[in-house]
Amino acid sequence: MVATTERRKSVRVCPLDDDPVIVHLMGSALIDVLKAHDISMGGIGILAPHHFDEWDLHEKIEIIVALPGDLADFRARGIIKQIGKKSKEYGLYGVQFTEIGPKGKQDLLVFINRLIRKKRALK
Repeated sequence: MVATTERRKSVRVCPLDDDPVIVHLMGSALIDVLKAHDISMGGIGILAPHHFDEWDLHEKIEIIVALPGDLADFRARGIIKQIGKKSKEYGLYGVQFTEIGPKGKQDLLVFINRLIRKKRALK
């Protein structure tokens, strides 16, 4: 039996399809609005259309994250840390948060805990 270890420090959750997390991205060569694939206190996974080839690993970006329901949108800064596998239509991009304000952290924690209770934690 092979043991696997999770490298992430934070629990990742997958937003509900009918209650998505909307992400506004602002980088050196892009501005766009997309949905989050997954999110944690440490970062966010974004499923982006294939035309996002202009994204570079380690690019610094600004993000506005719109959490669903009664939680406030928050601003964050991050660095593109991973560019995952791409299909013909989509690529998965991982952004590590480098800066989030206290209110944003608080609301994000509430959101993550809600999704953990709904069994939306990713393994």
